[in-house]
Amino acid sequence: MTNTIQRAGIMMLILLSTLACSNDQVMQYNGMSTTISEQSDQHPVYRPDLFPEHVVIPFEESLGQPLEKDTPPIGSKLIQSFVLPGSEAEVLVYTNEDASLGLTGYLKGRNSEWKLGDMSNFDENQAWIHPLSFLTGEVSGAVIEIPFGSIGAKKGLLTYHHDTDSWNVVDFQGQTAIPMDLDSDGVPEWIGNQTDWVPPALEIHRWVTEHERFESTVLQSSSLSPDMADETPSYSSLFIENGQHLIQIGNNDAYAFFIYEQGVLKQCRPVDTRDRVLEMQMARRH
Repeated sequence: MTNTIQRAGIMMLILLSTLACSNDQVMQYNGMSTTISEQSDQHPVYRPDLFPEHVVIPFEESLGQPLEKDTPPIGSKLIQSFVLPGSEAEVLVYTNEDASLGLTGYLKGRNSEWKLGDMSNFDENQAWIHPLSFLTGEVSGAVIEIPFGSIGAKKGLLTYHHDTDSWNVVDFQGQTAIPMDLDSDGVPEWIGNQTDWVPPALEIHRWVTEHERFESTVLQSSSLSPDMADETPSYSSLFIENGQHLIQIGNNDAYAFFIYEQGVLKQCRPVDTRDRVLEMQMARRH
């Protein structure tokens, strides 16, 4: 009888000990959950003091589409041509030998001809190409307004250098880019406001006269926020409000607003300092 009572007591102690451990685990788990929840509720704050008042943006030559020397095949038919202003260079659209294969674009210079690539979406009745009127001197150019090339670029910039009889084609790596005069100087920039990227990023292509080329940048650089905790903005995005081009730059901790002026970001302090990027992301979740 005594042994039975002792066994029962031991079993009760084991059970109580097990329950105590389980409670500790539940408390620890719940505590962890609370911490994670609190962290997820933390949002970046408007902290212009953590960002420079102005910073020169680093630009590099815009990546271009490689070209191969080629001529239209025998049996193909010229559909349409466009002569670049102030030059003898042309952009040509041909059918292929087999009309069912679609259309192909070519670039013809003074003594050379290059293959631009597939132009299956070409429509004779559509405005498909326009001159870049701000290019002068030894460079002429145009913007193609329809998909073209091997990767189906949505739009592209063509420049022809008279002195070297050479072409450059900026296809924005297949991303969407639209012309926009960010600094109201009369010369457009081509803007890729990539809100679908994770994180979102603002890409800028601009013409640099002294280098006679298009150069580009993505606004994610440590030079934009030297005093921030991780020293690197994780996102940038463009918003147009009341005719102003407002650029929000930040990371998980803080953000600030800038305007763009000829290769320089200048901090601005709008009256409305709400987190527009966060609002954009929240709207997409609903």
